[in-house]
Amino acid sequence: MTKSLCHYRFGLVSGFGLAMALAAPAFAQDEPAPPPANSSQLGEIVVTAQRSKENLQKTPVAVTAFTADAIKRYNIHGIKDIQQVAPNVQFYGSTGATGGVVPYIRGGGTTSSGIITSEPEVGIYIDDVYQSRLSAQFIDMIEIDRIEVLRGPQGTLYGRNTSAGALKIVSQEPSDQMHVDATLATGSWNERYGKLYAAGPVSKDGRWRAGFSTIYDARDGGRQYDVTTKKKVGAYNFEGVQGELDYVDDKFNIRMKGSYTNYRSDGYYASSLVPGTTLTTYYKDFLPTSGSYKDVLTPTPSYALARQASGSVNATYNVADHIQFQSISAYQTLEDHWHADISGGLAYAALGIATPGYFDAFNRISLSSDRAFSQELQLRGSFLDSKFDFVTGLYYFDEHGQSAVTSSILLAPSFLGIHTAVQSYAAFGQLTYHITSKLSLTGGGRYTSDHKSLDAVLNTTPVTNKNVFNNISPKGAINWQTTRNLLLYASYSEGFKAGGYNGLATSVIGLQTPYETQTVDAYEVGMKSEWFDHRLRFNVSAFINKYSKLQQQAVTATGSFITVNYNANHKGVETELAYKVTPDLTLWSNGVHNDGHYTGVGAFSGNRMTNIFKWQATVGADYTKSVGVIKLLLGANYNYRSDYFATPDQAIYGHAPSVHLVDAYVGAEYNHWSLMLQGKNLTNVQYWTTGLGFGPVAQRLYGDPRTWRLSLSYKL
Repeated sequence: MTKSLCHYRFGLVSGFGLAMALAAPAFAQDEPAPPPANSSQLGEIVVTAQRSKENLQKTPVAVTAFTADAIKRYNIHGIKDIQQVAPNVQFYGSTGATGGVVPYIRGGGTTSSGIITSEPEVGIYIDDVYQSRLSAQFIDMIEIDRIEVLRGPQGTLYGRNTSAGALKIVSQEPSDQMHVDATLATGSWNERYGKLYAAGPVSKDGRWRAGFSTIYDARDGGRQYDVTTKKKVGAYNFEGVQGELDYVDDKFNIRMKGSYTNYRSDGYYASSLVPGTTLTTYYKDFLPTSGSYKDVLTPTPSYALARQASGSVNATYNVADHIQFQSISAYQTLEDHWHADISGGLAYAALGIATPGYFDAFNRISLSSDRAFSQELQLRGSFLDSKFDFVTGLYYFDEHGQSAVTSSILLAPSFLGIHTAVQSYAAFGQLTYHITSKLSLTGGGRYTSDHKSLDAVLNTTPVTNKNVFNNISPKGAINWQTTRNLLLYASYSEGFKAGGYNGLATSVIGLQTPYETQTVDAYEVGMKSEWFDHRLRFNVSAFINKYSKLQQQAVTATGSFITVNYNANHKGVETELAYKVTPDLTLWSNGVHNDGHYTGVGAFSGNRMTNIFKWQATVGADYTKSVGVIKLLLGANYNYRSDYFATPDQAIYGHAPSVHLVDAYVGAEYNHWSLMLQGKNLTNVQYWTTGLGFGPVAQRLYGDPRTWRLSLSYKL
């Protein structure tokens, strides 16, 4: 352990001890029951981060939650929108397959993207169902009750691929009252948007309930302009439908859901850079070959197609008082096709070819399909007069995928056919012992066994492999509710992500050699507090993550994407603040400081970890004012992120400078109607999110420019 790491850990523990000491006088006080919430107080948010319903402020986990109202106000229509308002998270579109999503929490992300062998280390869950593959637009179809962003390893209760965190999306359940929510909208690039959700009882006693939602969202090209083909690009179409049938009584609940979505776009368009550029510092004015990130040069039209279908059955049975048994079964299929010139268009002259114009120096076509089945059995509750709380269960996941990838890299063609299979088995448990009404200890663990196989053909050479990756991930925590409004906690947990296969390798040995299992030792202390009669909420968490064999992707000089294993240390502090200034005005903010570097030996040792910005700060305000029968809505937020690297080699192409983004909304509500105008990146900042380079190929991906949306909604 380095000296600086020792000092940092000492600082965290000392800070935690100081907070406990300061809170100690209030520990012995017998407090009166809290008064009911009113318009002058911050509302209570209920989360299920620990697999049971809890007040956010009583949950000893670093979690950020967004209610349905906040989701609409902040214009969260896809997973990528969450990064503007949540601390220490980033969500990108996947390379090539723009319908996909690449999530990062506390710098933990995916080994590759847009390919069937890729796996994240951020688990995405929709109504407790793990999503191994997911379209970025999918959540817009769901009538969302809340979104929970859990930071740090969640292996004990969530398991598969959650060594960096988890994203939980919880949909609204149909009630015994009729509910209708309809929205029509227009926006940038001739957007056409319509969504309808209807739910309610279908039996006289109200026990049988049903829900239905459908969505259509489309935009024309205009996000960028392809100079070579003289065409506006960035168009997409998204359609989806979902149905639900529930049964609810005092003893037994069941949710049966099915959905289908279809996403089509004109694909992935990168901005090519002048090859061979060497700079000793990272300048923001390092312009692309076309002169602007709004202009691309690729001569080959791209496209992306993602069709997804899913079904799930979630049943809960009250075995006894304070004891519940739950079964969660799900089946998902995905068809994912894309074609992209990943180079962004390279001049023939770069290869010494005396031909004017540009060619697709990194052309790739991927046709893939995937099916996955999961089954979770869970028993939870309390015993001995609620002295002990427990969650335990079994989990099984089975996935089969296949893909055919045709590539042309610097005019050299290749073909890769892949069939991959994964069977994951897990048993988990967590027990909390309430020593007193205020002090508790938590212990838990998860045993996981991942069985993976690969059957592939690289050009004409067959490649096969089978591997088993086993792991035990423990967790221990101490939680101290010093007063009703102040919670202190400290935890140690381990995260695990199984090894896997380099599905983008261009050599037999690279394809056949699996990368190794990744683990992380995570230390965290935190505080959750409310002050001034529930008007001020302040939460802080500090963490140290020590990675062993962290899976990081590097690109070789021939364009082969290979995952390498490195050790790394990552430490950081996250804060969240909300203040109800008046019944009409709420101010909020969050801030992050990160420090993460690769350690050990190797080419990346000492480099900053990828997708970790040193500083992040967000401030926002929400204002409501009733004028007669109309309620006016007004809000804005500002987000700052310092620079980071998208590639572990810290090449200039993968360097993303600091960025300042401003979003805002203004609206009005009358009776069942609401009108809302929302804008993102209002100052129209030109920025990029990621990039890569090898040989003469160099490119970056342009961030979203200024966009707007005007929506009219009816809610019953």
